[in-house]
Amino acid sequence: MRRILFEIPIPFFSQSIPIYSYGFMLMVAFLVSIAVARWRAKKEDIDPNAITDLGIYLIFAGIAGARLFFVIQFYEDYKNNLLNIFKIYEGGLVYYGGLFAAIIMLLVFVRKRKLPVLKVIDIIVPSTALGLAFGRIGCFLNGCCFGKISLSLPWAVCFPRTVDSQGMVDGSPVFIYHYQHGLILFSDLHSLPVHPAQLYAFFSNIALFFILNSFFKFRKRNGEILLLFGMVYPIIRFCMEALRGDNQLYFNSFTIAQIISIILFVVSTTIFVLFRIKTSKNIPHISSL
Repeated sequence: MRRILFEIPIPFFSQSIPIYSYGFMLMVAFLVSIAVARWRAKKEDIDPNAITDLGIYLIFAGIAGARLFFVIQFYEDYKNNLLNIFKIYEGGLVYYGGLFAAIIMLLVFVRKRKLPVLKVIDIIVPSTALGLAFGRIGCFLNGCCFGKISLSLPWAVCFPRTVDSQGMVDGSPVFIYHYQHGLILFSDLHSLPVHPAQLYAFFSNIALFFILNSFFKFRKRNGEILLLFGMVYPIIRFCMEALRGDNQLYFNSFTIAQIISIILFVVSTTIFVLFRIKTSKNIPHISSL
């Protein structure tokens, strides 16, 4: 864990600007995702500059939606100090909240620019998976989105007790969580060993990126990349949630992300199958033109 990657000294002042790992990795995720999306846009005869503009709008909408969803889910942690809501650099984003906000922004953008909606979505979806992967590295460095306790797993990780600039204990998130639940003492230096769920998510989303990127040559119509994402990502997220140690369960069984994943998987799979059935029925007609 390394919450602050490095600090930039301010000339002539005895202060420096901290560069937080979570925010830094979000920036890396954005830049890498935009570069890949621009490359794909050229292959699909879409103006890459329009994709860059869209990406800027999406990153702000996505972060706002993801943060709002997180604050709603963990409102008890913020109700006594509302200013902490704006401390995004400390982590605390829920992907599905960002996804829904980004979809709304995307629809507004493509309508205004008069771009083909489904083609543009297919272009940016693989980049979304790639951005998710780099974002999870930020989660690992920040210590949030941690996994369940595992005392025997060889690659389990322990997160340290951290202190702020005044020497007061302020984390890590895993350490605080374990302490609040009576699993460790405040004097302990590390949390209990946990699954590196953030790294699992990183490798899973990298694999998802390659799957989506490779599927372009097999798609029958625009929108199928989006639907494939809607089928595969919920499986990944459902499994990751089962290994997470920081989410509240609903109905004593599922997290809110797992419930959304089930719905998204069913809807995406149904539409994908209907797309393929309709396409197969139209093949004779298309070949005769």
